[in-house]
Amino acid sequence: MDKHHYMAPVARAPVADPKLFRPDWTVGVPRDPNLLWLDKNENTDPELAKLTARLLSEIDSTAIYSYPECTPLYHKLAGHLGVKADNLLLAAGSDGAIRSVFEAFINPGDVVVHTAPTFAMYAVYSSMYGAKVIPLIYQASDNGPTLAVEDVVNTIKKVQPKLVCLPNPDSPTGTVFSPSDMRQIVEAAGKVGALILIDEAYYPFYEHTVVPWVDEYNHLVVTRTFAKAWGISGLRIGYAVSCPDVARLLHKVRPMYEVGTVAVALAERLLDFSREILASVRRINAGRDAFLKAMAALQLRTLITHGNFLHVAFGQYASAVHERLKKVVLYRLDGGEGCLKGFSRFSATTVERFHPIIKQIQQVINEKGDARHEK
Repeated sequence: MDKHHYMAPVARAPVADPKLFRPDWTVGVPRDPNLLWLDKNENTDPELAKLTARLLSEIDSTAIYSYPECTPLYHKLAGHLGVKADNLLLAAGSDGAIRSVFEAFINPGDVVVHTAPTFAMYAVYSSMYGAKVIPLIYQASDNGPTLAVEDVVNTIKKVQPKLVCLPNPDSPTGTVFSPSDMRQIVEAAGKVGALILIDEAYYPFYEHTVVPWVDEYNHLVVTRTFAKAWGISGLRIGYAVSCPDVARLLHKVRPMYEVGTVAVALAERLLDFSREILASVRRINAGRDAFLKAMAALQLRTLITHGNFLHVAFGQYASAVHERLKKVVLYRLDGGEGCLKGFSRFSATTVERFHPIIKQIQQVINEKGDARHEK
């Protein structure tokens, strides 16, 4: 039978633009289950995994076939955060909450300011909705990536954007702005009529938060996720916090159901275990700090980060270290061009899980050192 050839529909110009690129969904990159996965900033704390597995096993099977009822979680989460339910939007991770902000507020031609490098979806959503991006570029320094608060404030004043996107901590840089700097930035955005989105995906690995400010600033949106500290990346659940007027606008663009029933059920149960979550955060932070201390003892350059990840530059040992570790752990080999060039990035894990990785790195450097002495 002959195929009929019709004129294909035309997508919106920003979506049709070939410069908007997304990975091929038909080609996966499976991760070896025999390796330790420290490449995507997931929470690999075994104690937390035991808790989430137990709570998941206790969820009624009706959660599989029933549509979600989110209202109880809205109220319980509001109590946990010290806000009201009408301050909240549930979403498919903080990513989903961020997209809702773009969909509700960004028209083609609007100016969006975001940091660089940062979470990749800020650039993607800017392209999808036809925004003009003004990047705030981190510069390399002896102390790692740096971005002055004065540069952020002056850029906001100069370009008068519709939206400012600022993760705190940022990723992959791991950098933060202090609470006083954050207030300067939030107020600068308000003075030019910009919405400001503060992404706190890594809270409480970094304990400072601007959530209490949402009733003070009606142009502030804070996004968070249950993926990092709460250890349920695979269930894709997060939320936005804002003043009620902004939250109502975000709800206008949400799908029929914000998130799945299983995600809602597990998140609701996890809120009863905030002490255990904080204990997991302490274990992960302790592992991060122990790894950094061990790398510094080997005279390798490291960067202080405020998320559940870290950076180390293996320098002259890089090829040998990467070769040795490829049978043990998955991690980001190099930060690419720019402020993180030459740095490898590891998701943080517990002291115990880091121990064999540290041992392998120590062996490589000791072997290389012995070889140099023999020459």
